[in-house]
Amino acid sequence: MTEEKVRFGKPEGKEGEALLDQMDKHHTPVSLWAIEHMNIGEDDVILDIGCGSGLNIKRLHQKSPKAKTYGVDYSSTSVKKSKKLNNHLVQKGEIEVMEANVQDMPFEDDTFDVVTAFETVYFWPTIVESFKEVKRVLKPNGKFCAVLDANGIYAPEIEKVAREEGCNFYTDEELIELLKQAEYSRITVYNRKRKENKKLIKTVTAEGYDERLIDDNYDEGDIAEVEPVTPEWLCVISEK
Repeated sequence: MTEEKVRFGKPEGKEGEALLDQMDKHHTPVSLWAIEHMNIGEDDVILDIGCGSGLNIKRLHQKSPKAKTYGVDYSSTSVKKSKKLNNHLVQKGEIEVMEANVQDMPFEDDTFDVVTAFETVYFWPTIVESFKEVKRVLKPNGKFCAVLDANGIYAPEIEKVAREEGCNFYTDEELIELLKQAEYSRITVYNRKRKENKKLIKTVTAEGYDERLIDDNYDEGDIAEVEPVTPEWLCVISEK
């Protein structure tokens, strides 16, 4: 692939810095919505994979200020920008950011209580193996939270660009199947149906499957200003 084709998955240089700012603006609504679904304890150890600019690392730390938070990205530009944004907390040792690949992370087994991935699993190669690597670094009963602002391809014109970028847009059912292959014990999908202000919750365990549709009156603010309307958001939380 050319550098142009991989730039969304791995922003680099000055163009990459500008792209990270653009991504922050675009991804903020779904990120804030998803963080509301994450149960983070004050003594938890957190990892954000594909941390980009570091904005979600900052948000996770704000949600649980006593937790130790790590970020990894295989873009050196992203790592540099993340450290700069969170410089004060990096200096205090409360946040640590490093360059690493999701397929081979430099952490011991059973390290993290919560692992997050905001708008990044689209780019993960050999995704089942990547999910297994996430599970390896999770503590027993730890949670992996994957956040996506689309449930599959939502617009035909997006598909061609996505394929050229090496990007895969997964449906919630596809993610459930892939996470089952990676042997997670419990999978919960929060599917925000934005136009209906509803949330479909799907739960998959060894005992079976359950789903329920509830009201979801999450205030998106002036969302038309910050992103095109995608019909569904996903927050997929899987337990080791």
